[in-house]
Formats: sequence, structure tokens, C-alpha cells
Amino acid sequence: MVAACRASLPALSATIVPLSSPVSSMSRSSFRSASRRTSRKPRTREQLLPLPASKVRALSLEHHLALTALRGGHGSVEQMSVLLKVVYLVYFMAQAVHDPVDPGLLRTAEAALQCCGLRGHHQGCWTLSEADHDVLAQVLTLHDGQLGALPSFRYADGWARIHAFLASDAQSPLPDPADA
Repeated sequence: MVAACRASLPALSATIVPLSSPVSSMSRSSFRSASRRTSRKPRTREQLLPLPASKVRALSLEHHLALTALRGGHGSVEQMSVLLKVVYLVYFMAQAVHDPVDPGLLRTAEAALQCCGLRGHHQGCWTLSEADHDVLAQVLTLHDGQLGALPSFRYADGWARIHAFLASDAQSPLPDPADA
């Protein structure tokens, strides 16, 4: 692959426009304005700041209450769904900022919630084991940190990716262990 890229360099250098060509007579401002038209709309101040502390607390409370309800045997599909979305948000938000998150931890959390869902569907028992609770507690701790530190547009982008995943036929947005 590298050899093929290097072999194409001489051909590419022949297509480079010399500085004395008519293209170089364009002003710098016309290049800038052309690039502005194709670039994204600038983010607002609110999008660049982390979520408001009150919103972070409310989300964190919702997530931790869902975990507590499932651990205590008082959960339902709604609590399982909340936690599964958190697992995916952790992955999407970490991936967006190139933050190393243990994919094994996220896959274990996803599997725990899938087992909980199957148990709930077949037996009506929406519970988590102690080990599953501990794994999900680690994921919630990671997500609490993300919510408090990352710009709010990362949270919104994560939700957009969740909606795209839900509209797809994919079984999971997490990377396959064979690909790791």
C-alpha cells in the first residue's frame, strides 16, 4: 500500500499548478471565502461549553436510578434501555475525541443488558447480577465524567449517532472483538 502511494507521487507532482499560473492570481480572500462556503456553520458558545451542571446532575441521576432499579429487581425495559443508550453514548463520545475507552468493558456492559432484556422478556424479571451492576457502574462513572467535561455538541452528536444506529440493521455499534 505504501509503495503504491509512493509510486503515484511523481504523477501527482506533474498535476500541481505552478505559482505563476492564472490560478495563483486569485486573491487569498477569494480562497478563504470559498472555503467558508463549504465549511460547517460555526458552533455556538453553548455548543462549545459542557452541558449545564443542572442538566449533568439530572442525567446522572436518571442513569444511576435506572441502574439501582435494575439491581434491586424493580426495573423494566425502560431502565434497561436508558442504560444501553448510555453504553453507546460512552462509546460514541469517546470515539469522537479519540479518548481510549476499554471496548471490552463496553461489550461486557452491553452483553449484561442484553441478558437482562432476555430475562425480562421471557421471565418478567428485570434484574442485574452483582458483577453486571459493577460493570455498569464503571460505565456510568465514565459517562458522568464525559458529561461534565466534553462540549455539549459531543453529547448531541452522540445522540445523532444513536438514532442512526437505531435506524440501521446493525446489531451493535460497538466494534467487533475480532477487529480489535
